Amino acid sequence: MKKFYLSAAAAAAIIFTGCTTVESTQKFNRMGLGTPNEKAVCHTYVEIPGYYLFGIPIFVGSTKGDGEGTMFRNNLTAENAIYLLTKEAKARKAARVVNVTVSTSESFIFFGIHKRTIQASGTGVRTRGSALDHAAREYDNQP
Repeated sequence: MKKFYLSAAAAAAIIFTGCTTVESTQKFNRMGLGTPNEKAVCHTYVEIPGYYLFGIPIFVGSTKGDGEGTMFRNNLTAENAIYLLTKEAKARKAARVVNVTVSTSESFIFFGIHKRTIQASGTGVRTRGSALDHAAREYDNQP
């Protein structure tokens, strides 16, 4: 009976905890988040959680995007977090990402079970020249 409750609790934790999170905003309340020569396009936050049993990955967020996960694969790397961060910034038409921060945390859940999380955030910026080049390419591609 105890095994049943432990298995049910583990399944509920996996189902209700969420997976990879990618959030982005373009509302800055007229504050300049960019640099003097670049304008901020978006600020993006990425979080990839993972559950480990004695160091073996059980359920880890995916590198495909928001709300997905994988089993028995270790996707918790800075490379994957930065990949999702730059992918989202590129989708928002940023030329580069500045002020990038990556952090990891680990917490103990139950005997042998740990939750590890990697988080990355950064501000996507674009220069005036790159904005004009992008607008010119869009204009040229229209019929």
